[in-house]
Amino acid sequence: MKYLILLCKGFIIGIAKIIPGVSGAIMAMSFGVYERLVSIMSRPTKIRFLDIVFIFFLGIGAALGIGLFSKGVKWCLNAFYFPTILLFSGLISGGLSDILLEIKKDKFYMTKILVFIICFSLIYYLIDIRGINIQLKNNFLFFLLGIIEAFTTVIPGISGTAIFMALGLYEKLLNIFEKVSCFNFDITIFMFFLGFIISTIVISKVITYLFNKYKSFAYTGVLAFMISSLLIMMKKAFSFNFSIFEFFIGIILFIIGALATKKINNLFSKFSN
Repeated sequence: MKYLILLCKGFIIGIAKIIPGVSGAIMAMSFGVYERLVSIMSRPTKIRFLDIVFIFFLGIGAALGIGLFSKGVKWCLNAFYFPTILLFSGLISGGLSDILLEIKKDKFYMTKILVFIICFSLIYYLIDIRGINIQLKNNFLFFLLGIIEAFTTVIPGISGTAIFMALGLYEKLLNIFEKVSCFNFDITIFMFFLGFIISTIVISKVITYLFNKYKSFAYTGVLAFMISSLLIMMKKAFSFNFSIFEFFIGIILFIIGALATKKINNLFSKFSN
């Protein structure tokens, strides 16, 4: 049962990964698997059997979510953007209470407020990189794509899909995924995964260090990332035209999403003990 729940968490994280504006890492944090995941990625030479099982079920779930729902999510965003975004906002919001519990374990409230403000501002004000277009025609471009994918995958609050769209590189990323799904491997795929793997290990080591040494401060930063991401998502959702019916459906889906995250986390905690 524990691994079935883990599969479900990976499934939802995979769906979140393909939605512009939604961070897969934030969803992983909401589901309580983020800290263990980055810890595993930070020590690739010391992976235990239980770690392999954990990554296997989470990864299979994520792959299924991306593979089965990529077209469906795109259709929902085009046809019912407001309710769809509110559903994922609810899924993220459901994990906020668990993050707050981690933050309350230590004092240093003024320092935490400062950390919150800095991290919130970093995402909310600096993540908008409109007008930038990277033009590289050699293999280094794909190495760079791997580095960007690692940053947006591991760091909570940053939507990889949104970043690649802003950089004008989203189509190239989709081409890479298409090649992998068709087992069409070449030098560009190698360069992409080389950049991704190296960057993932380095970033994971830094984040794991922060969680080990400054856990409550690390969670404070993550909380800031989550709230700023939610505000960005909601701001964009309310900028679209929607009907009264869609509004009420969106509110209902938001509540369902928040309750679903709480329920899934509680079940996972129960079967983990």
